[in-house]
Amino acid sequence: MDSDDNFMVYRRFGFLYTRILLSKQDELREMENELDSMDLRDANTSDKTRKCLKSRGKDFARAGAQGSPTRKDLLRSAECKLLEYGQVLLQAQQLVSMNKPADRDHLSVQNFLENGFLENGESTRPLMQADSEFVYRKEDLVTLRPGRESAWLDAFVERLLKLIHCQPVQLPVRFLLQRDTIEKQ
Repeated sequence: MDSDDNFMVYRRFGFLYTRILLSKQDELREMENELDSMDLRDANTSDKTRKCLKSRGKDFARAGAQGSPTRKDLLRSAECKLLEYGQVLLQAQQLVSMNKPADRDHLSVQNFLENGFLENGESTRPLMQADSEFVYRKEDLVTLRPGRESAWLDAFVERLLKLIHCQPVQLPVRFLLQRDTIEKQ
C-alpha cells in the first residue's frame, strides 16, 4: 500500500474516540459533582469548617485528620483525568480535521485490496480479508495525503489510460507497478 501516496488511507476510529471521550467526560462530571457536594457540606457546618472553603492551607491541614477522600485528593485525581481527556480531545480534533480520501482514491484502494496485484502472473491480495475490511467504512477514513492542486491532472491521466485499454499501454503500467512493489520490499 506504500506504492502510491493516494493509497495512504486509514481509519480514524471516530466511534471509539467518541466512546472514550464520553466515558472520560462522565468521570469528570462525577468528580465535579463530588467537589460540589464537599463544598456544600462544608458551607452548611460550623464556622471553623466554613473557613476551610476560604483557605486552601486550612483545608489541606484539616484533610490529613480525616479518613475519607479529601478535596486535595479529589483535585489531584480530577487533574489527571482532565489532562487525559484534553489529550484525547485534541487527538480526536486532529483526526477529524484530516482530509477525507477522494472517491477515486478510495475506489483505487478498495480495488487494490480486493483484487491485489500481479506477482509471477498471479493476482495476490496484499492483506487478509479481515485486515482489509476497514476500506468499507468510508465515513471513517482519512488520508495522510494533503490536498493537491494537480489532482485533476492525475484523474484525467488515469481516465485516459483506462480508455486506452490496449496492450502497449497496459504492459508498461503493469511492469512499473510490479517494479515499484519489488523495490519497496
